[in-house]
Amino acid sequence: MPESRVPEAVTVGGETRTAPGAPRPSTTSAGPFVTTATLQRAASSVLQDVDGLAESVILAITAPLPELVQDPRTAEVFRSTVLDNVVTALRALSTHRETEEFTAPPVALEFARRLAQQGVPITTMLRGYRLGQAAFQQRIIARIAAQDVAASEVADAAMALSSFAFSFIDRVSEQAVTAYLMERDTWMRHRNAVRLARVQALLDGRNSDPGELEAVTGFPSALPMVGVVVWCGRETGESDRLGVLERHLGRLASALDTGSRPALSVAPDDSTLWTWMPCSAVDPVSVADAMGEAPGGVRTTVGEPGTGLDGFRLSHRQARQAQTIALAADPAHARPLLAWSQLGPLALVGAEVGELRAWVQLVLGGLADDDEHCARMRETLWAYLSSGHSLNTAAAALHLHKNTIQYRIRKAEEARGRPLAEGRIDVEVALLACLLLGSTVLRPVVTPRV
Repeated sequence: MPESRVPEAVTVGGETRTAPGAPRPSTTSAGPFVTTATLQRAASSVLQDVDGLAESVILAITAPLPELVQDPRTAEVFRSTVLDNVVTALRALSTHRETEEFTAPPVALEFARRLAQQGVPITTMLRGYRLGQAAFQQRIIARIAAQDVAASEVADAAMALSSFAFSFIDRVSEQAVTAYLMERDTWMRHRNAVRLARVQALLDGRNSDPGELEAVTGFPSALPMVGVVVWCGRETGESDRLGVLERHLGRLASALDTGSRPALSVAPDDSTLWTWMPCSAVDPVSVADAMGEAPGGVRTTVGEPGTGLDGFRLSHRQARQAQTIALAADPAHARPLLAWSQLGPLALVGAEVGELRAWVQLVLGGLADDDEHCARMRETLWAYLSSGHSLNTAAAALHLHKNTIQYRIRKAEEARGRPLAEGRIDVEVALLACLLLGSTVLRPVVTPRV
């Protein structure tokens, strides 16, 4: 390759000029791109063997990403996508067509839609575009280097090629991503609507075929399963609420140790998932500990494991019942995970929160006041009653002296207005309601004006 520089014809924005000694043309990533005569010649020569280049690009993509071509029909669309993109790019380089005019070939959009339907991650599709870009550039650079031109001209052509390839792939892949996301949204909504209708028919009793249950859930009806409701609020954002919930369900599956067995999930709305997971036992405390902190606004309720159609329906009703209680709690008592087994007698009255509030205040009397003083007495009383009336156990749980426990119990009885022995079971249920719902069932304390 000669060492002296030969004046290069440079095309910028459609204008061709020769400028001996002029600075090298700069490249841009969008808009009118900069090319050189050397790059144009290389692109024109490669265009004569476009099938060979397309094959090398296809191999560079499919070798590390075989999931893109597992389906024979999709593989055919993929080959057409690569060929159309390669031809479009080479023609643009050899004729200096502006990148602003580029649109993804229709077959490329069809390929993106097929990947969305098959559940291939969008990141895999984008990696395929990057691998294809690298293989394309390598072949063109090899053809540039084979020309009898100065090293500086090779560098100019390589820089122009890099800028063009980035701009081209950026525009084409952006359109492919749009097609992918639109198709995924449409496909998921359609698939969810069909599956939700089948699930609703099972829940409502319109279909009682055990075979349909197995077909919908994907696991044997004799296998114990647990119903789950997971939802989020506005603070989670609107862009991908269901995606956030699905990822959270993955953490729940790990905490329940469901292994590789699949779960059934349907979305009754854009911020709620009803789910059934294979599971034989639920320890809500250990599950909550294993899951750790939930994403902002995400909450979960869990029913009891059951089998068959009856278990499928009952566990779901239990999770929905627990959700009613969870939604009734004040923000300070909002739990990221609440199991139906934790509701106790509240499960029988959970749907009537207004009546429950009145009943709690009637049972507890002045002890139902929503202030710190009464809160300490309720905490002490709950520790005492739930420990089987053991002063020592309650004292150890609260890290207090036994005498302090006795003193608070006496004050709690005074606040209530009658002894604990009078309606003791009612007191325990009312205290459980306070523990789970907080201010929702308590009597507001009005601070007198000074």
